[in-house]
Amino acid sequence: MKQVLLAAICWGLFALPTGAADLPPAGETIIRLSEGAQRMVVQDKVRALLRVETTDPDARQVQAEVNRRMGLAVAKAKDTAGVTVETGRYHVYEDRPQNRPRRWVGSQTLTLTSTETAALLPLVGQLQADGLLMSGLGHELSIEQRRRVERELIPEAVRNLKEKAAVLAASLELPNTRFIEIRLRDAHQPPPPRPMQMMAVGAAERAAPPPVAEPGEVAVSVQLEADIMLSR
Repeated sequence: MKQVLLAAICWGLFALPTGAADLPPAGETIIRLSEGAQRMVVQDKVRALLRVETTDPDARQVQAEVNRRMGLAVAKAKDTAGVTVETGRYHVYEDRPQNRPRRWVGSQTLTLTSTETAALLPLVGQLQADGLLMSGLGHELSIEQRRRVERELIPEAVRNLKEKAAVLAASLELPNTRFIEIRLRDAHQPPPPRPMQMMAVGAAERAAPPPVAEPGEVAVSVQLEADIMLSR
């Protein structure tokens, strides 16, 4: 019987609740706080999405025309300083409308981005005059600008976090604070820009002046999370 009782006592010693050894000493409390900082920033980058589109009864003629017009557009865009050029989806398909002859339709997209609005918008107007169709035009915040603002916001976020910890410590009458761990969270994932839909211009003789685009503001923020020891 004594052996059974001794075994039960030993088992009870080893079966202490998990994490009991990790509890803070008496008079100390660990809290977890989050705080951040935010600033509204003017978007500094313009993105224009255009496309070449053509039709013909002969698929070979359609592809040749798309290639020719896109080649000229890319060459003109690359001659404009400060503009990033990217070609996109190339699509050719047969259209079979009712009561009309069959035809082939071909298109390819062209994306232009720049932080130099004064260079990009006149280029877009020229490409519209060449017959390219506008699919969208919008502003966004460049990665470089976002990172610069985030670096400036980190000290502000730290001050806000320390102030919140001090208020909580005073309220709990635990005036001594010690930061155990601080984590910088990714508080913002920039959404894709929402392009401003525009009416397409289908021929050079109907060319309009360069499009107008005014930037808006977007929120940039950083978020901190910290484990803090409070004590008397």
